[in-house]
Amino acid sequence: MDQDPQLAVSQDLQRALLTAEFVSKSGSSNQDQGEDELFELDPQIFDRWVPLLRQTIDEGQLNTVIDDLYASIDDHFENLETQILQDSQINNNLVTSINEIQKVQQIIDGSLQNDIKNLQSQVRHSTLNLVSRKQILIDNTKTSSKITESSILIQKVLQILELFNRCRELIEEKDFFKALQTIETFETIYLQDFKQYNFEFLNQIYTSIPMLKSQIKDESINLIKKSLNYNLEKTFSVIGEKYYDVYETQILQDWLKTKQSMKLHNYKFNSPVEISLRDTSKLDSLQLQNFCQLHEFHDSILIFQSLNEMDFFIDEFRKEYEFRKSKLIHPLFLKDFSTVSHSNGKIDAFAEKLDLSFFKEYILKILGFLVYDKELHKSTDYVLSNNNNPNSTDIFWTSIMNKLYPYLITMVKEKLTTEQLLTEFKDFLGVLIAILENLKLNVELLYKVQVETFSQYCELLVFLFQKEFTNLLQDDDFMPLAITDKALYEKILKICWLADQGSDTSNTTNDNFSATFPFSPLYPMTCTLVKKTYSSLHSFISIFYKHDISHLNLIVIKAIDNIFDRVVNDNIKSKLDTTSREEIAQILVNLDYFVIAAKEFSLILTRENLTNNPDVEIRLSSIKKLIETRKEAETKLITLIDSKVIDLMEFIEFDWNSTEVRTEPDMTIVDIAQFLEMMFTSTLAIIPYNIKMLLIFREFDVITRRFLEKLLNETPDRISPQSVQNFETDMLYLEKTITKIFPNDVSSVPTSPSIPATPTDVPSTAGNRSSTQVENNIKSLLSTFTDLKQHIGLMKINHWDEYKDNDIRLKKYSRVKPEVAQSLLSKLQPPSSEQSNLVSDEGSSAESRANSRFAKLFSRG
Repeated sequence: MDQDPQLAVSQDLQRALLTAEFVSKSGSSNQDQGEDELFELDPQIFDRWVPLLRQTIDEGQLNTVIDDLYASIDDHFENLETQILQDSQINNNLVTSINEIQKVQQIIDGSLQNDIKNLQSQVRHSTLNLVSRKQILIDNTKTSSKITESSILIQKVLQILELFNRCRELIEEKDFFKALQTIETFETIYLQDFKQYNFEFLNQIYTSIPMLKSQIKDESINLIKKSLNYNLEKTFSVIGEKYYDVYETQILQDWLKTKQSMKLHNYKFNSPVEISLRDTSKLDSLQLQNFCQLHEFHDSILIFQSLNEMDFFIDEFRKEYEFRKSKLIHPLFLKDFSTVSHSNGKIDAFAEKLDLSFFKEYILKILGFLVYDKELHKSTDYVLSNNNNPNSTDIFWTSIMNKLYPYLITMVKEKLTTEQLLTEFKDFLGVLIAILENLKLNVELLYKVQVETFSQYCELLVFLFQKEFTNLLQDDDFMPLAITDKALYEKILKICWLADQGSDTSNTTNDNFSATFPFSPLYPMTCTLVKKTYSSLHSFISIFYKHDISHLNLIVIKAIDNIFDRVVNDNIKSKLDTTSREEIAQILVNLDYFVIAAKEFSLILTRENLTNNPDVEIRLSSIKKLIETRKEAETKLITLIDSKVIDLMEFIEFDWNSTEVRTEPDMTIVDIAQFLEMMFTSTLAIIPYNIKMLLIFREFDVITRRFLEKLLNETPDRISPQSVQNFETDMLYLEKTITKIFPNDVSSVPTSPSIPATPTDVPSTAGNRSSTQVENNIKSLLSTFTDLKQHIGLMKINHWDEYKDNDIRLKKYSRVKPEVAQSLLSKLQPPSSEQSNLVSDEGSSAESRANSRFAKLFSRG
C-alpha cells in the first residue's frame, strides 16, 4: 500500500532529530557572561534537515510537521517521563536539550521566514514573468495557427493549381479520362476547402470546369472519329489480308500435309477433326492488338459514364460508326432506297466493278472490319452495339451478304468463265468461310455461293466435255479400232469399260501383235474424258465443301448424267440422220458400250458417293436415254437395210413364160445375195451378235415373203414349167447365201488375243462361237425358205392328185393352202398358139424392161 508523502516526510524529520548529536562549545565568543557553555548543532546534521524542511515548506506542511514532531516527542518520551523525572542527570540533560531545541526552533523559524519571504518574492516575480510569457505564448500560438492555416491553404491552392495545370496537360496529351479524373479531384477539393473563400482566380478556374468537361467530351468523340478513320483506311485491309494469309499459307497447308500422311481423305478443312489437329499457336499473330488498340473507346466509355452522358456518347458513336460502315461497303448500299436501279437507266457501280480481283480486295477489307467490330463490342461489353446485342457483328455481316449474294451469283455465272477462275474463287471462298466460321459469323449465303460455284464448274466441265466430244465425234472414222501396239491395247483395256476384258496377251510380242476392238476411237477417248472430268469434279470439292453433302452429291450425279445424256447421247443421236449403214452399225456398237459405261459409272457413283452412305444406290437416268437411242439406231439400221433390199427387189422381173431353163440365177438375184452376204459378213460384222441374227432373220423372212407374194399374186394367168424351174434356181441361190454368212469352218477365226465382246453379247457366246450354234442358226434361217420350197415343189410336180393325198400333203405341202394350190396348178396348163405368141412378145418386152431396170440400179449405186 502506498505511504502518504506527508507522513513520510514527518517520519524522516523525526528520525533526523532523534539521531542528532549536539556538540559543546566554549562561550568565549559569547557576549553573555552568564553562560558557561553552549551546545552547537553539527552542520552535517543540519544539512540533513534542510531538504526535509524545504520540502515541508514547499508543500505547505510545516505546521503539520511541527505538530507531528510534538506528538512524536510525546510518544517517544511518554514512557520515559518517570525515569527522567527520577534521574537527575537526565533531567538536567533534558532541560538543556529543551533549551537548545527552542533555540534551534527560533533559528529555524527565522531562517524559514526569510526563505519564505524570498520565496514569495521570487514566486511573485516568476508569476508575473509567467503571465507575461503566457500572453506572449498565446499570441504566438494564434499567429502560428494562422501561419499553419495559411500554409495549408497555400498548399491546397498550389495543389489545385497543379491539378488544373495537369488537367490541361492531360487534355493536350489526349489522356482524357485522367484529365476528367483530375477535374473531379479539383472540383472535390474546391467544394470542400475553398467554397467559403472568395478567391477570384479559383472561382474563375471553377467556372471553367464545364468548359473543360465539354472539351474533353468533344475531344474524346473526335479521337474516336480519328481512330475509326485511321482503322478504316489503313488497318482493315491489313487485318483481312493477314487473316487470309495465315489460314491459306499455314493452317491450310499444314492440314493438307496431315491429311495426306494420316489418310484423312474424307475430312474437310475446318472440320472438327482438322480443328483438333490444328497448331493454334499460329493464330497468335492474329490478335487485334497486333494491328490496333481500343484504349480510346475504353477511356471514352469511362469518361461518359462518369459524366452520366452515355446516351449522348452512344448516339454520337453510332452516327460516326454507321457513316464509316456505309463508306466501308461502298459502292454497295445496305438500304434499299440507296440501291442504284438499272430501270432508271443508271449504272450499278458495284456490278460494274465486281470481278474476282475486286471482290478479293473488297471482302478482305470487310473481313478486317468484322474482326475489329467483333473485338470492339466484346471488349466494351457490347454497350456500343444496338440494344447491347452480342450478335451485332453477325447482323451487320448478314445484311451485307443479303445484298452481296445476288451480285456474287451473277459474277459466278457471267464472269468466272474458266476453270482457273472458278477454282481460284472456290479456294478463296473456302478459306474465307473457314475464317468466318471460326469468328462465329453466319456463312449460309456465302456457302450457297460456293455451292453455286461448284454447279457452274460442273456446267463448264460439261460444256468443255461437249466441245471436245463434238470434235472427237467429227473426227471419228466410225470404224472398229485396230490396234497393233500391245501397250496401247492394254491401256485401252484399263481405260474403257468392257463386257469382257479379253484373253491373256502376255505371250504375244509387240511385233506380231494385232487386235481390233468393236468400237471406234470415239469410245476410249470419251472414257478418258469422262474419267478426267469426274476426277476434276472430285478434286474441286475435296478440301472445302463440308456442308449439304447430299446436294453436292446430286450435283455430281447430274453433271455425269448430263455428260452421258446431253453430250454423248444427244450428239450421237444427231448422227442417226445419216444414210450410211456402216456408220449406223458403228454407232450402234458404240452405243452398246456407252450404255455399259453409264452403268459402270452408276456403280462408281454408288461406291464413291459423297455421303459415304453404303445404302445409297445410284442409277444414271442417261442409261435409259442411251438405250432408247440404241433402239432408234437399231430401227434406223433395219430401215436402211429393208429399204435397200426393197429397192433391189423392185428391179426383179421374172419371165413366167420362159421356155428355156437357166442353170445360173438371175443377175438381180445375184445382186441381192451379194448385198446380203456383204452386209452381214462385213458391214454388220461388228454389231452385237443377237442384233445381227435378228437382222438376218428379218431380212430373209422379208425376202422369202416378198418372193412368195410375187409367186402367188404377181404371176400371169399362164406360166411355163421352165419359169418355175428358173424361179427355183433363183431361190436356191439365195438359200445358199445363208451358208456364206455363217461359214462352217469357225476354227479359222483368230483366237489370240480375243476381241472384247460387245456388251449385249451373252458371255457364253462372246468371241468365237461353236459350230453347233452356227449349224443351229443356219437351220433356223433355212426354215424361212420352207414356204417357198413347198409352193415351188407343188408347181414342179404339177399333179393335183398328189396334193389331194392327205399323207403326202401333210408331209410335203403342209404350208400350201388348197385354194392357193388350185390357183397355181391352174396357171401351169399348156397355153394356146395365140397365147404362145403373146407369151413370146411379152418375154421380149420383159427382157427389155429388165435391162432398163439394171441400168437404173447401177446408176443409183
